[in-house]
Amino acid sequence: MRGEKTLRLYILGLFTPFFVGAVVFFMLILELIDLFGSLWRFLSQDVGAAAILKVSALYLPTCLAYAMPLALLFATAYTLGSLYARNELIAVFCAGTPLFSFVFPLLVLSVFLSLFGFLFSDGVVLTTYKAKGDYSRQLLGMKVSMSNADIAVIAKDGKIIYRADYYDDATKSLSGLSIVERDADNRPIARIEAVSAKWEDGAWILNRARRFDRQEDGTWGEKSYGTLKGEGYDEPPATFRSQNRDVKEMSVQDLAVYVDSLRRAGLPFQSALAERHKRFAFSFAPFIVVLISSSLGSRFRKNVLLVSLLSSLLVATGYYVTQMVTMLLAKTGLLAPAIGAWAPLCIFALVGALLFRRART
Repeated sequence: MRGEKTLRLYILGLFTPFFVGAVVFFMLILELIDLFGSLWRFLSQDVGAAAILKVSALYLPTCLAYAMPLALLFATAYTLGSLYARNELIAVFCAGTPLFSFVFPLLVLSVFLSLFGFLFSDGVVLTTYKAKGDYSRQLLGMKVSMSNADIAVIAKDGKIIYRADYYDDATKSLSGLSIVERDADNRPIARIEAVSAKWEDGAWILNRARRFDRQEDGTWGEKSYGTLKGEGYDEPPATFRSQNRDVKEMSVQDLAVYVDSLRRAGLPFQSALAERHKRFAFSFAPFIVVLISSSLGSRFRKNVLLVSLLSSLLVATGYYVTQMVTMLLAKTGLLAPAIGAWAPLCIFALVGALLFRRART
């Protein structure tokens, strides 16, 4: 029992400096890729070095979130590869300690990092990523407007349909508004025409409105109003906003609200829903990469540093390419959003389990 504890402390002691160094290395690579991709835009706008450094600093948490799985993959493979090259891993196996027991501390650490990564990404990363985007657009003189034109929204499960010429997000108002009310058989029972509408106290206040109601005999009656606040006209302004929003800047909770608003409005919501599932699926990436690298690390004996780095990049590239393909299929409707988000994780978990089963032990 004491021997197993000593071995677990030993592997953690070897693993930790490699992991920290790999995190710093991969974060630097990601920072440089982002910087060089935007540098020409900043230089064309005569943006100062201090402002560019601030943009890079705001991107650091995002780099950490993406670098952590890569660093785990590399550090685990390199640690086990180094032990195998020095014949220490063989001595561990000959002493009766199986591979699973030996790497168990790394698996526990990966579970903790998975939980930490999810909370960190949903809290810190999203805030700084949005701040980076806002600050970059400010430096480049770019403005993002949530106002929208020529809008049609289906609400109340199809019982109310809104049609507006323009939505002004700054004033939370609609212009050229038409509202159609339908019965349980989706037949129109009322129509309202309003010059404008203002969002107040959780409902739309219609100005200079005319209401047409279907009578029992099938004819239509008309009434005019200076202002009208009808019951049920409470579809929130967010539904009428331009839907060209960056889902990467939304938290899991915001994504749930966003998906619900798109669904109620009768707009495509598969892409946003797939992104929400992806947030949960990606949080398990640290555990999967440790599982895979634990099986790969015991196979390297020569050129451990180079082979570990290459294997890390190959596995990471394979995972991200698979995720990109399945997410694309989910966003186009060829796959269910949940399947598109979780399929890469399940595939690589199966691969990791098979490799681990065939690993030296």
